Amino acid sequence: MPNVLCSISTRGRTHTTLPMALQAIINQTRKPDKLVIFDDNDEHQDLRSDPLFSQLFRILDQKEIAWEWLFAGKKGQHHNHQIANWMGYEWVWRVDDDALPEPNVLQNLLKHAAPNVGGVGGSVFTPPHKFDGNATGKIDNIYAEPNPQWQTIKKVKEVDHLHCTFLYRAGIYDYNLGLSRVAHREETLFTFGLKQKGYKLLVVPSAVTWHLKAPSGGIRMGSNESMFAHDEQIFCNTMAFKDHTIVVLNGGMGDHLVFSHVLPAIKNPVVFGCYPEIIPSKSIAEAQSLFGDIEMFNIYGKMNRWNWKSSLEDAYRKLYA
Repeated sequence: MPNVLCSISTRGRTHTTLPMALQAIINQTRKPDKLVIFDDNDEHQDLRSDPLFSQLFRILDQKEIAWEWLFAGKKGQHHNHQIANWMGYEWVWRVDDDALPEPNVLQNLLKHAAPNVGGVGGSVFTPPHKFDGNATGKIDNIYAEPNPQWQTIKKVKEVDHLHCTFLYRAGIYDYNLGLSRVAHREETLFTFGLKQKGYKLLVVPSAVTWHLKAPSGGIRMGSNESMFAHDEQIFCNTMAFKDHTIVVLNGGMGDHLVFSHVLPAIKNPVVFGCYPEIIPSKSIAEAQSLFGDIEMFNIYGKMNRWNWKSSLEDAYRKLYA
């Protein structure tokens, strides 16, 4: 059986929806191997003596679900989920702090965790549930149709992006850390990135999560229109290159020379680099402006995470080709 980390990032919902989300995780028919809760509140709390949370922690222990409560960096849930992404688990089940998965959700999502699958999501209903259409889930239709997970999913369907809560293959693609603290579009950017890596994204039946869409906390806490506009622009900039492989070479001359051997194997590349005389490219400053974060392209960071023992050229091939 694959090992699964359940990741919850919470802000402003400690005493509203978060306890219900934890109870829903506790009651899964297929338990996660570990639960990690990222406390992204402006003021952190030690809840071990809290009358409610102390009981929830005891139940987790009794059910032998390893758990960890981490004081996060107050930068937004995308930063927290990125930490979970690289915690060494094969799969991460991402659950929002106002989402209540029905007891069979993790079990049924895992049934579709095939080697060529990068992410699996079920229906996500916000009460009162009304929409039962036929959304395609195509990224090109994102402004023209509801999210495919908002409907009653009757059969397995391949889509371009997932929303809110889903199971994903860890360590393949990075969350965009250039987004604001509200992290608008972070799930879409992340899951579409998994698809661009060659993995399928699926929506599947019999995996219903109730999204309470709490009116306070989360992205609605301390947010403003400029944050959403900033994040939407990064999304639009990324989508403008969706038919290309984005390459960012923020390194030395030697890095560019090594990468020049890899470039012919890359599908439809657009290169941002430092030495256009070696590899024709746009500037690093333009990449930073367009995408907000270029750390996800840091080849040495990737090699460290991969515990890389082979050559730099092979690392570039793994990342891009």
